[in-house]
Amino acid sequence: MITTDAYSLFEKARKNCPNPFKLQEIISASEVWGKVMTNLPSLNEHIDKAIFDAVFEVRHNYSHQIGIAIKGDRGTGKSHIIYRTWRKIAEEGGALFGYISPCSNPKRINSHVRFDLVDSFDRRDVRGVTQWQKLAASIIAKLEGTELGEKYRPYIERCNSPKELKKYIKANVAKENLKIFFDELVEAILEIEPDIDLNFLKALLFLLSYSKDSSVALYWIKGVENPEFQRLGLPEFHPEEQEDKSIWMIEQICKLGKHASLPVLICFDQIDNFGTDSDSGDSPPETVARCIDKIYFQCSNVILICCLLSDAWRQIEHMGSGIPDRVGQRLIMAKPPTVEEMIELVKQRLNWFYQENNLNKNNYPDLYPFEESQIKKIASQGAGVRSLMQWCAEKFEAEATVIQETIIEPENPPEDKNKKFLEIYTNLLDKIDISINEDDKLAAIIGCSIKMISEIGTTENVVVDREETMNRNSHDLHLIVSGYDSIQQSNIKIGIRVCETTNGNSFNAVIKRLVDYKKYGITRGCLVRSTEIPRNWKIGTKLKEQLVNELKGEVIDLKKDEIKPLVVIQTIYEQAENYDFSKEQVINFVKDLKLATDNPLIRAILGAT
Repeated sequence: MITTDAYSLFEKARKNCPNPFKLQEIISASEVWGKVMTNLPSLNEHIDKAIFDAVFEVRHNYSHQIGIAIKGDRGTGKSHIIYRTWRKIAEEGGALFGYISPCSNPKRINSHVRFDLVDSFDRRDVRGVTQWQKLAASIIAKLEGTELGEKYRPYIERCNSPKELKKYIKANVAKENLKIFFDELVEAILEIEPDIDLNFLKALLFLLSYSKDSSVALYWIKGVENPEFQRLGLPEFHPEEQEDKSIWMIEQICKLGKHASLPVLICFDQIDNFGTDSDSGDSPPETVARCIDKIYFQCSNVILICCLLSDAWRQIEHMGSGIPDRVGQRLIMAKPPTVEEMIELVKQRLNWFYQENNLNKNNYPDLYPFEESQIKKIASQGAGVRSLMQWCAEKFEAEATVIQETIIEPENPPEDKNKKFLEIYTNLLDKIDISINEDDKLAAIIGCSIKMISEIGTTENVVVDREETMNRNSHDLHLIVSGYDSIQQSNIKIGIRVCETTNGNSFNAVIKRLVDYKKYGITRGCLVRSTEIPRNWKIGTKLKEQLVNELKGEVIDLKKDEIKPLVVIQTIYEQAENYDFSKEQVINFVKDLKLATDNPLIRAILGAT
């Protein structure tokens, strides 16, 4: 029987602690790499088994590439499957894992997949080792038993512990000799594995370095420009080549993985939130399917996984050229949780609450403040996990002593929706991260908020009429914003370009376009960049001065803490349905809370200096 003191403690905790049923309603990239509050290994374990059966087949050369499509309704645990896949690989090894987030620019999807895959390999397993380090060490270990095995004996002996190998290289190879050391190591490995690409292998081995060479090599693999490539002996590719080069780079990753007996899993999640191709008319699922198909054809030693809803699968199913047969080579259904599993999910959330507040769960009836009969009733009526969590969230915030029999409310009052949005926004703001080195992604984030402002109203005395995303080449403008400046009492047209390049020639190409007001019909150019323009970029510096001094344009300092809120806005907007909002509701929330109009970065872009 519950005691008065225990009840008081529960009530105090309930009022002061976040509602456990409103946290992590949707698994996003941050949870895939981190921790989730609730996870049932029994839920969809048939899919877990299918994935690792595929890993076994590819590792033992029974298959060279396998496409797995996981189909299921919202709330059936598809993203949890990806989370468990990474956790198992992080703990046990045996494969390499990549998570692909939604891509906003379908014309650059190959580059996006390459970028996310490279970033994924930089994640650390339970021993603190990155997947890149594991792959590099596995390749060096191939020298065991060869003619040069004795020369590299101390390195080979440390390959089972890549962290120790990296420390040993730092202690025994002088910084000025690193390039010579890795060049010789590359030659030794190519003697026994001649089909490996020399440049890719060199970049991979440099990732074992403690010097800045490691970062330069990672930039090269990602496709991010850097002026140091030539110093490391790595070829420079023209920006226009990078999209076509991306599938080739993924092929090299898979090939190296094969030499190391490590199959590569590439997981596409939330594919409904990818961008629509305005030229081809491909929907987001079709865009993803074509990319998967390219990788399937060109790469081996790869398992391509995509999680999708039934509607998305139907779109792919109607595509020609055998694409559905490869994307859904193995089509597996995600099953909704049973009544017993849903009860267990509720218990896991409550256990988190008890632990966070140092409450003894034995002091309360089972499932308090709910009753098992209520949970069973909702679950047996076919409600999904999210519907159940929403019901629990509402009841949890009611008086804990009064538990009503009402089943899921059809619609939350407006004030509840506002509160829910703000909780989701705040929660994501704490967790989400953004890498400030992918121009297209940053531009899409900025464009999403400006597009909302066109429906919201005025900021910085500018009424935004239209936001236009440019159908562009790699050096062109990203966005053009049309509106009316109430102070100047004139129409304006702002050309916006995000440019994080570390290559002077690429910067020159970008800024030349930005100062060409006549070509784009703009009244003001706006360059967005997080770092200073190096003084030795004489042409770029001169063009920047022309932009600011002669053309009254702007150079905006891109700050991480200013763009993070815009990342959250874009995330919620693109996944609105998953959060139980409409896109119109998200726009209204952003308007009411002034999240876009009061953002310093947006204000700086739209407000003339």
